[in-house]
Amino acid sequence: MLSARDVEEALKERLLRGAYPRGGALPSVRALAAELGTSPSTVGRAVQELARQGWVTATSRRGAVVRRDLPAGETGVRDAEAAIRRLAVRWRLVGGDRLEFQELVARVADEVFQPAPRTVFLECNPVDLQRGLEQVQRETSVKVEALLLEQAAVGSAELKDVNVLLTPYFHLAEARELAPEGAQVVPLNFVASEEAMRALVELPADILVGVLAVDARSRRRLELIVQQYSAAAVLGALLEDAEAAAGLVEAADVILTTNAARLPGHLAARAKRLVRVGWALEPGGLGGWRAGPEPTAGAG
Repeated sequence: MLSARDVEEALKERLLRGAYPRGGALPSVRALAAELGTSPSTVGRAVQELARQGWVTATSRRGAVVRRDLPAGETGVRDAEAAIRRLAVRWRLVGGDRLEFQELVARVADEVFQPAPRTVFLECNPVDLQRGLEQVQRETSVKVEALLLEQAAVGSAELKDVNVLLTPYFHLAEARELAPEGAQVVPLNFVASEEAMRALVELPADILVGVLAVDARSRRRLELIVQQYSAAAVLGALLEDAEAAAGLVEAADVILTTNAARLPGHLAARAKRLVRVGWALEPGGLGGWRAGPEPTAGAG
């Protein structure tokens, strides 16, 4: 048989979910006793305790009337304990046993308190790392950490316990090599920023655009971007080839590069015009990490 405390918690739970309208009378003691499977005296003690705590008001004509301003309730551990107690009473009333309830609470606790997955965004330079992170974070409520590729490559501890690695398609191969076992590597779809595209489409057709890149892959990619958005002629060189880079700066009307390319000061100063390509996360660019079409291009 339920105790007075059990009845009290059961009635509180019903009051909180509005089973008994505020300002209205509770069912009679005998009706509640029959419904809960206990004695009228037990229900009477529970109702008296509810009145003492400010949940109901005892009247001579209407019996116990639900207060319009229910107590705010306890906080912290005592509040949690009270909530669990109310659930336990409900469980018992519907015929559930103690072991089943304990297993249910344990399962819910395991789900709620499991560690949040650690998600890291990888990029090759500080500017694109910060800008890319800001764009990714706007698309998801998951906390995302920022990490430079070179830092990840030097110290494996940086990626310890990482569950998800986000990176532009351009760095997918490197990210896969660095990913710890079991981590999900998600390529993100970045495209040339609106500012970069506007600068390219506005270039006259009779000029020479010089592409300076850190490697052959970046060089080809930048050359294709110029050809896609501009009718200007384009030539490329690698920064590691100092002679070719210097000759290209002298010949080109515009030098195009990315934030990953660190131009020596003398080259930057001699360039007639310098345009850096920034990257923007394309709508739906989170790809497989979120439901949507599979992306087709990337950035670096």
